[in-house]
Amino acid sequence: MPRPAAEARLLRLAAWFADQGRPVTREDVYDAFPGDYGGSEAAREKKFTRDKADLEVLGIPVRHVAELGEAGAYVVDTGAAFLPRLEFSPQEAAAVWLAGQSALRSHDHPLRDDLEVALRKLVVGTKGLPPRAATLETDGVPPEPSSVRKHLDTLAAALERRHRMRLRYRRPGGEVTERLLDLHGYAWRNGEWIFVGHCHLRGALRVFYLRRVESMKLVPADPRKPDYQIPASFDVRAWSRQEPWEYLVHPPREAAVRLRGSLAAMAPRLLPGARLTTEPDGARTARLTVRNLAGLVRQTLAWGSEAELLEPADGRELARRILAGLRARLEAAR
Repeated sequence: MPRPAAEARLLRLAAWFADQGRPVTREDVYDAFPGDYGGSEAAREKKFTRDKADLEVLGIPVRHVAELGEAGAYVVDTGAAFLPRLEFSPQEAAAVWLAGQSALRSHDHPLRDDLEVALRKLVVGTKGLPPRAATLETDGVPPEPSSVRKHLDTLAAALERRHRMRLRYRRPGGEVTERLLDLHGYAWRNGEWIFVGHCHLRGALRVFYLRRVESMKLVPADPRKPDYQIPASFDVRAWSRQEPWEYLVHPPREAAVRLRGSLAAMAPRLLPGARLTTEPDGARTARLTVRNLAGLVRQTLAWGSEAELLEPADGRELARRILAGLRARLEAAR
């Protein structure tokens, strides 16, 4: 692969090719970049040949066309352009993933959807999943990528055919339940897959985490016909962009979080819709309604020492248990 400085020069060359909108000769290239193509004709031709090869490696093919005289001309073949495969070490993948997750915290990120897709590919394609700092789950482990792909295939088939599914699903406390589900949609959210559908056990729409699925299979009443219809009003984005504390786990409850230091200025983005008050020391207290207290507890812990859950009391107790569990695991590892 070309060195970073050489890559920057090659990308300027590729951009220049694209801007011309027509085939160009080698002499056009030499004239446009006199500092890069100096010396004898043989030296310039040798460097141009090397640059074309390096551009090919970068996924930007330069093709010769029989135009503009006997020597011909060159164009960038945009139809054959591609992005070279990226290889990350586990440490590099974790750093990229965490940076992407931080960017997703900004609800007005202009490339939010594209970033979510990129992070999904990173998680599926990297050996070893990046750490999920935003969830701090204490029970179970993430499924292997092969299991993820298998479950995603089942979800895709269920959605395409509108066939009912049977799930074995592990609840946060470890209890495994079996339930029938009419899948409405699935999405990638904050580092993991979720799916939404009508749960026959609960008699209502529910959101599920793919990592908690022990097994899933299609159980259609008639393989040739759909089992259900998805309401026209359903939009999976309303679920995939929910915050963890907004999932329908329990009836609405009031909670309060205190944010200090650098997090105080970010309070409107970290806790959108919360009622904010500012304290004399600059800290901000956010009061909000939650339907998944455990989700708010885990996210508050993930924000670090500058965030504190003030209420309710059982939420603070849950935070203590999570931290005690993490400490015990660290001490056992030592």
